Amino acid sequence: MRNMPKVIGTGKDIYNLLGMVQAGKLAAGELREAIQGIEEEKYIFSPVIDISEDKRYVTTNYLAEAQKGAKVLCEGKVYTIKSVEHITEEAAAAGEGETETEQREDKKTVIGVNADLKEAAEKVGVENPVSVLERIGITQEELDSIKGVLAKYE
Repeated sequence: MRNMPKVIGTGKDIYNLLGMVQAGKLAAGELREAIQGIEEEKYIFSPVIDISEDKRYVTTNYLAEAQKGAKVLCEGKVYTIKSVEHITEEAAAAGEGETETEQREDKKTVIGVNADLKEAAEKVGVENPVSVLERIGITQEELDSIKGVLAKYE
């Protein structure tokens, strides 16, 4: 490996890149950004449509992946899903070219979480059922350890 690859396919690639950082052949910030990108793939992001007054429920576009007990990432904080409700709202009027019987339905998901959400949240990430870390063969603990080593080189 000579430079930062476009795709990191395995955990071994990350360790090789760490060796390059330690040898001074790669900037620690580049590897940190790549690791952040991998960690973001652990979640499926959707825009926040509404947050309830008690800050315990977030409404977003339909997310079939939202399951009770899964994790949610919102504004850098991780929450646990306590409840999930998929709702369907009929469109107010038929759009141009649609007849009365072809009206669209808006599907949304209301997610209840275990702690107060931030009112200014713009997007929410639901835990991806396909683990990117398992796919590349590395654990979160190993990534955290590598990030700790990178801190010494920044």
